[in-house]
Amino acid sequence: MKQVVVTGLGIIVPGSIGKQELWSNMSQGRVFTGKVENIDCGDLRVQIAGEVKNFNKEDHLQNQNGIKIQNLERAESLGLAALKMAIEDSNLEVQKEKNISLAAGMTMTNLMPIDNQEKKIRDILSRRDDPNIEEIEQIAPVSILSLICKYFNLILPIPRLFTNACAASNYAIAWGYDKIKKGISEISLVGGIEPLSLVALMGFNRLLSLTPDVCRPFSKNRKGLVVSEGAVFLVLEEKERAKKRGAHIYGEIKGYGLGVDAYHITAPRADAAGAITSIKNALKMANLEPSEIDCVSAHGTGTALNDKTEVVALKTIFGENVPPTSSVKSMIGHTLGVAGAVGAACSLLMLENDEIMPTANFEEKDENCDIDCVPNKSKKIKLKNVISNAFAFGGNNSCIVFSKAEEA
Repeated sequence: MKQVVVTGLGIIVPGSIGKQELWSNMSQGRVFTGKVENIDCGDLRVQIAGEVKNFNKEDHLQNQNGIKIQNLERAESLGLAALKMAIEDSNLEVQKEKNISLAAGMTMTNLMPIDNQEKKIRDILSRRDDPNIEEIEQIAPVSILSLICKYFNLILPIPRLFTNACAASNYAIAWGYDKIKKGISEISLVGGIEPLSLVALMGFNRLLSLTPDVCRPFSKNRKGLVVSEGAVFLVLEEKERAKKRGAHIYGEIKGYGLGVDAYHITAPRADAAGAITSIKNALKMANLEPSEIDCVSAHGTGTALNDKTEVVALKTIFGENVPPTSSVKSMIGHTLGVAGAVGAACSLLMLENDEIMPTANFEEKDENCDIDCVPNKSKKIKLKNVISNAFAFGGNNSCIVFSKAEEA
């Protein structure tokens, strides 16, 4: 049976570009959220977000294959740069590879500001007798995939875009895993892309889901989530092929679970049925018992209901022996469609370093979240197997099991 391993990581999130910077910051519990600077929020009640402030596309990308970087919007720049980083980290020559699977998770699929997008559409419609296919591609939700294929000169890739909210990039990872497991592809490029969006800020403001200061997952005085942005990509590869070419293996994907309960468009089920199903199915596919899981990379948004419901799921699975459970959203905010990919990258780095990243900003124990959430300080512990959760609106629930490279 084919085994699927991770051989490349490309990471761009608030405060960190690249795996080394991410590990340095996250293991120290450093927080990179604050007052929005790059978007005019008008009179929005809450104007706190996680922004990638140290990113200049010119430092990471160059014109190639007809793509001019000065024409790239925010999502395109972040996505191309993170994927380029992952490919280089894996030491792959993707333009020579065949049967590559490519998948990205997103929520805000509009790749330009709303006013720019409306202007672009009106301009195209006014020139019906002179259509420009490149302009049309720019405003199409799937344009990011065609852009990636063109930029990296991929040979007949198998593309897929996932837009099922905050579980999207976990679905992308699972899809890429399946393509290798079934022998359809030898390489899968999977992850998520999310530009900071005024639409998202407005929506979560209307839902009264945003914290006015910092995200405090599992803390009794938590006040909500922080909307964030970023891009993370992973290179998935068949294990024997990766070993043969001498690639660095971060870890193995042992299995995944997807559980859609369709309970409510925004609220989670109180009994956590969908989340429980996804975790159970992930463990079953991985052929692991709950007692073999050493750490949980939590969804942990910092909202009252989500954190409480996730704990219900974990206690249902693990009983009173819930493994240490941390939420990196406390440091960088909720990257929405990228959240699963962020959790995956962090899980792999924790496995490599035998250290669990902390849940920052924790202040007060909550009787409804009575677990070890690794408050404020990282924890050194021998790690073999980690689960990474990503739950979403509409009852989209997902869990992926990652195992240590030496165990692969």
